[in-house]
Amino acid sequence: MKMKITIIGPPAFGYTKYIYDSLKKIEQVEVNIFYIDRSTFKYKNKAHKIKNFLLKIFFGVNLKKKYQDDIVKDSIKALGGQDFIFTIRPDLLKNKTLAVLKSSAKHNIAFYYDSITRFSRKGDILPYFDKVYSYDKEDIEVHGFDFLTNYIYQESNITQHEYIFFNISSYDFRFKSLDKLAKYINDKGWSSKILVHHPDESIEKSEYLEIINQIKSVSEINDLMKHSKIIIEIQRNDQIGLSFRIFEALGHNKKLITTNKDIVNYDFYNPQNILVIDENYIEIPEDFVNTPYQPVDEAILDKYRIDNWVKPIFNLE
Repeated sequence: MKMKITIIGPPAFGYTKYIYDSLKKIEQVEVNIFYIDRSTFKYKNKAHKIKNFLLKIFFGVNLKKKYQDDIVKDSIKALGGQDFIFTIRPDLLKNKTLAVLKSSAKHNIAFYYDSITRFSRKGDILPYFDKVYSYDKEDIEVHGFDFLTNYIYQESNITQHEYIFFNISSYDFRFKSLDKLAKYINDKGWSSKILVHHPDESIEKSEYLEIINQIKSVSEINDLMKHSKIIIEIQRNDQIGLSFRIFEALGHNKKLITTNKDIVNYDFYNPQNILVIDENYIEIPEDFVNTPYQPVDEAILDKYRIDNWVKPIFNLE
């Protein structure tokens, strides 16, 4: 009899689907995926839109949120009992929906991409889960979560590059730090492609950053990374865990510049490949830029590759 696994989470630009794709390759697993995604909600007419507005104002009910919860609940009930339900960002779901998940699986598991400090509701919903994974070391220490990093989902080894530095991020508090770093890179005469996404064309401009209005898919981002030598990552102030940028750098054999000081404590850390900088006092040695990438031991990389990453979570080892 096949093990039944359901993945639930936001589309997350395509990252979530890599977990599904990996499990799909395992013969003894029957896997399904459902997205927590309000973007598929459509108003039936203008009256429906007005109704949603009034419900939010007077009763605190949001039809878009209700819609996404109903899809998840109905989908799980239609599938029947599961061996594992693995939910990413469960704080986006209502308690009633989380109760349905808990009653529908032998093992109801959550993976917290972000810290409880950033999304406090994650602390309120802990009783709904048998196990919670997190990559935030502070949350692990406080709440006793199981440690789980992100994963390598794609690999390449392109040594020729069109530009030295690459970064893509949303327009937020990192903008000024990125602008400062991009100016530093430009003043050094190094090439770069540093993209900042914002849907509004009227936001502040930068001589050194490229403002884009359309969201890029994971596959598009990976293509851009492949043609760079060094990937840049500016860490969020409320995040200790390693972002996907780190694992994308590992997968594509790229050097990395990051503001995440904790990265030095990981087994793949190599100062020839990874440079930790202070965004307030930027210094990038020329030797770091000019020396080649030093391949990471395969035994270390294996731990983070998605096909191996899923095994301990679902007892597939």
